[in-house]
Amino acid sequence: MKISLSLLLLLFLPSILFAQKLNYSPSLKNALQMARYQKKGVLVIINLENTNTEKLNPLFIDQEIVNKVNMHFVTYETNYSDTTLKAINEYYNIQNCPTYLFLHSNMELFYRSLEFDAPKERFLDILKDAEEASQQITIKKAKEDYLKDTADVTKLKQLIDVLKKQGVTNNAYYIEQYVKKLNPESFNDYRTVLYILEAGPTINRPAYIKAFTNRAIIDSIFKKESSQKRGFILNVIANNTMTNAIKTICLADAQNTAIFYKNQWQNDHYNGQKIYNEKMLFYYNAIKDTVNYFEIAANHYDKYYMTVKIDSIKKLKLLEQTDSTLRFKPGWKAKSFSNGLNEVAWNFYISGTKNPKQLSKAVKWSERSIKLDPSPNNFDTLAHLFYSLQNFKKAIKAQEAAINMAEINGLPTKLFAESLAKMKSKTL
Repeated sequence: MKISLSLLLLLFLPSILFAQKLNYSPSLKNALQMARYQKKGVLVIINLENTNTEKLNPLFIDQEIVNKVNMHFVTYETNYSDTTLKAINEYYNIQNCPTYLFLHSNMELFYRSLEFDAPKERFLDILKDAEEASQQITIKKAKEDYLKDTADVTKLKQLIDVLKKQGVTNNAYYIEQYVKKLNPESFNDYRTVLYILEAGPTINRPAYIKAFTNRAIIDSIFKKESSQKRGFILNVIANNTMTNAIKTICLADAQNTAIFYKNQWQNDHYNGQKIYNEKMLFYYNAIKDTVNYFEIAANHYDKYYMTVKIDSIKKLKLLEQTDSTLRFKPGWKAKSFSNGLNEVAWNFYISGTKNPKQLSKAVKWSERSIKLDPSPNNFDTLAHLFYSLQNFKKAIKAQEAAINMAEINGLPTKLFAESLAKMKSKTL
């Protein structure tokens, strides 16, 4: 029985359409080349270490989403430690993962979103916004226009607008230049003050001070604007100040940032001091000041993480899983306890310390992180700490547990297996 080619296509077309998956590129270089050839943008999905995008976010197996992404973008999935993204991470001040970056084929960012867990309709809007942004003036062109005449406030504002629209938040330098060109009356205008705050001025620099001149306007902004907008403003100001603190090794800027966060907990000294400590720990770790980092960390994590009952944290975790609104309420989330303990334990390990007291303390933190969340990364941290203590049998056992948990969760095991081989070689 003969069947025509056109009939065969009709028979198989539905299965082709509905079986389609995201077209992941094997490397960033390949993704950029394909985007250039196909005249598309590049969607870069940056995950945390050892995560599976499709398992983490079911949107990526939704056929409408898949078709939309494949039509307009070449997709590259990676994690924060990917060295090919180092320049992008530093320039665009990328500190939060998971995240989406939308790039032109020349690696220039044209849109960014942190809404990794956005519902389907919102994610479709993100894709639409990204498509529209890809057609607008680029950051490179806006910078070139501004540099031709830095006295032109219109060109400066255009550059700031493009940076803000495309998700670049570290615009403290440009907003300082912009504020210099404003007359005193400008700071009595609601929109002007809001515009300055949204650009993320560095705390206690002229732009920040002038923006806060009219307290009535500031109070109005923090009453009228949405909680999401207020949160964004606070974070971008603090992040830019801390970024400058780390870049210039400026303790005063780091302390200003920590105080800025602490002041958000004015009626809660306990949590206010907790956030202050964590921001200072972030600073000391970033500038590799291990003396101050070890000293503060030892007291901080014992007080704020080890004294909270495990059952209480697990109950909070269950509540957050059943009540999604809790994720957006102020306060410490259940996941932050296991993540925080694992992070500080890992930082102790990578510091290279050989001090058995410091490593043993880190082991206790790591073991508690596993009780709260038996993830492969947490087991991996414990294995490396045991390895540093030359307890190779315990190191191997913990590393095997990391591999086992990764396999159960469908995550990559290559790095864990390589570490295991190294640890086993010490017992031969």
